Amino acid sequence: MKKIQYCFALLVLSFFMNCEMKPVDDIYGLSPEETSQLIAGILANQGLRDNGNGTVTDPVANLVWQKCTHGQVYRPGNNDCLGAPQGSILNPNDVARAGAAQVAYCDSKTHACNSIAFPQVLQGFSSISVAGSSELYGACQNSNYLGASWRVPTVAEYQRLVVPGRAATLQYFPSTQEEDYWTAWSNNEDIPGETAHAISFDRQSYGVQRNVVKTQRNYVRCVRTGP
Repeated sequence: MKKIQYCFALLVLSFFMNCEMKPVDDIYGLSPEETSQLIAGILANQGLRDNGNGTVTDPVANLVWQKCTHGQVYRPGNNDCLGAPQGSILNPNDVARAGAAQVAYCDSKTHACNSIAFPQVLQGFSSISVAGSSELYGACQNSNYLGASWRVPTVAEYQRLVVPGRAATLQYFPSTQEEDYWTAWSNNEDIPGETAHAISFDRQSYGVQRNVVKTQRNYVRCVRTGP
């Protein structure tokens, strides 16, 4: 009996001696600075501020968001995004879509629309020998809403919005589409450069990061650095 107990004790000891902390995989590929930014948003419970002019400020991250999805039109009197008469091609009176427009990350399934250095950020010119153009880049770059310069958000910036949950997002960003929204980052693990990161705003997969083929058409919400 004592021999059995002794062997069992050795087995348990061996198990704990061989147990070591494994590094946690960073599924979002965020830099330490961006991770800190995300955590700050959680601790501050976002602290978003509706500016009453079609923008929402995140003072912790020093970001200003467009209240409406690209393609929608802000209605000052209602503080919502139902100003566009058109909906979808099949249903022009689709008020749920309210004119939200889908765009492609790039017209080429290559690195033609993003930088080569990590993080591989969306840009308006090609850094490789393959030519390409980006509807996504133009959607925010050409916005000029309120006379400001806008850009496509990073993964970290979108993640700040989804932390409090879908109901909180809709409170500040009405008419948000239940589909994927493009980020500015190409998928750096995809060597040929066929995919880029998107964030799901669907209620079933809210906040999930996806790798989506760049020629696919998704939504985008433009952002700029504050104030």
